[in-house]
Amino acid sequence: MTSELSIVHFVDDDPAAREALLQLARSVGLTAYTYSSGEEFLEQVQASQPGCVVLDIRLPGISGLEVHRRINHAGYPLIVIFLSAHADVPTTVQAMKLGAFELFQKPCNTSRLIEAIRLALEKNQQTFEKHLRRLEANQLLQDLSHEEMKVLELMFLGRTNQEIADRLQLSLRTVQFRRSSIFRKTSVESKAHLFDMLFEAGWSPTPQVHRQEEQPTKQSG
Repeated sequence: MTSELSIVHFVDDDPAAREALLQLARSVGLTAYTYSSGEEFLEQVQASQPGCVVLDIRLPGISGLEVHRRINHAGYPLIVIFLSAHADVPTTVQAMKLGAFELFQKPCNTSRLIEAIRLALEKNQQTFEKHLRRLEANQLLQDLSHEEMKVLELMFLGRTNQEIADRLQLSLRTVQFRRSSIFRKTSVESKAHLFDMLFEAGWSPTPQVHRQEEQPTKQSG
């Protein structure tokens, strides 16, 4: 795992706890930062930088739960672990509903905490890399016209040029032209390469196309 994706943020109002957590993370090779409040964390964290946040629940100012809500609302690529002495059942339920990766009661076993952080970072790395692939795929397709996207979607579903022409009620020549335009605009030489990129990005045709494919093609004549 690269250092850029091994960042952990500790948000705790106890200076001694922050220092202990900082040293613990650094002792196992993690890049770590500490914050004394949720406001300080939200002001300083880089919105596009993936990582793990270890949050206390009771903080001066906004609570750890509110910090998590704002992370979710802003769409930051961060996974949250709660570490608190005030994790009652209602609070735990709220944390889980917000999508917390784990919740630890203070004092906690440091080995278990580090293991949870590592697992969270690994999960976040996979999610973030898929997010980047999706952005790359969207960038790749942004110049395609609506008509070209229709052809691409049916190509992706394995339809031949003639089947696409029948489905879209186009001439075979028009389908071939749009297909050539797709490869020209995406700068991808082969269908296999293009589809591999789209598949890895989790891209798929619209639900409407899937529904239409389940219906029989109308025969002319």
